[in-house]
Parts: sequence; structure tokens; C-alpha cells
Amino acid sequence: MSTGIPAATIAAAGPLTRGDFIVQLYWFADTNAVPEVIGIKGLSRLARIALILGEDLGVNRTIQPFFTFHRTPAGGIASPELWTELLALRAYQVLKPLPAGEPMPPEEIEERRYLLEHHIPAHERGHYPLPTQLERDVLTNKGTFFAAKREDQTIQRWVAAFKTVAELNQLPLPALTARAAAMLGSAVVR
Repeated sequence: MSTGIPAATIAAAGPLTRGDFIVQLYWFADTNAVPEVIGIKGLSRLARIALILGEDLGVNRTIQPFFTFHRTPAGGIASPELWTELLALRAYQVLKPLPAGEPMPPEEIEERRYLLEHHIPAHERGHYPLPTQLERDVLTNKGTFFAAKREDQTIQRWVAAFKTVAELNQLPLPALTARAAAMLGSAVVR
């Protein structure tokens, strides 16, 4: 039996979920770039930003279950749950992938292959696509609505931290990796 991405109703009430956290990351990446929507390019970048902000905000204590992060053999950072959540948000039409017009970076390919080989069960691998071109995810109207509602419900410290997403998103991937790797020890499953 397939355990593909299930259908679900999105509600912006109650405690923050993993999906809410990711939508908040996109919200601040997008709204700080008005009128040009930038979004977040690639799962590698998203995993590192999620680790940095998640550790900073104590998400591992407030969102259950929070993402697990794994070191990859090439020194990368990967999270199977984060990939699953990204695909679920696409399926719910909260995020939309757009071609970034550039090839997949080697880090992105290596980290996704690592997840497929070591953390995604063989019978589920068909649900986890390995794109040939780098994809840039952006919020849809539905995603913008829920992110804005969540921003209204989020305490001031969280909003201030989320506002750093646009700045983090501009860092080159090696610099982002260096910042995130320092926090990996407490969030990694070895």
C-alpha cells in the first residue's frame, strides 16, 4: 500500500505545525523581495535555513515532531521530513515549483540521492522526484493567505527571526552550510 502524500485540510488555527514553519520561511523570503518574488531555491537551501531558524527559535521543543537532519557523506545537510513536507505543501497548492533556469547543483543532487538511498523506503521512492533542473518554490495565493494569518498569530520574537530568511537566502550555499553545520549536532540523528 502506498503512503503517498495524503489529502488534508489546511487550517491556520492551533499550534504551529511543520508545514506552518516552512510556509513562514517562504512568506518572509517572498515578502521581503516585493515586488519581485524570490522564493527559496532548492531543498538544500531550505534544509539549511530550516535548521538555522529552527534551532534559533527552539522549534524542536514547540513543533512535534520537528524535522530530523542528517549529515551526508559529502558534508551536506539533508532531512527526509523536510522533503516530505515540501511535497505535501505542493500537493495542497500552498507552494508552486518554478523552474529556476539553471541546472541542479551537485550538492542538491547528492543530498537528494542520499535521502532516496538511505531514508526513503524503496516502495515510496516514486513519490520523491529527482528533478533535472533546479526548482524554485514560491507561495501561491493560498499559501500567502495562510502565511499571513500565521504571521498575525506568531509572537514578536518569531517574526523578528523569520525576517532574517531573506538575508539567509542570499548567502552562497557553502556559507549557509557553514552556519547550519555548527547547529547540526543537536538536531542530527546519527
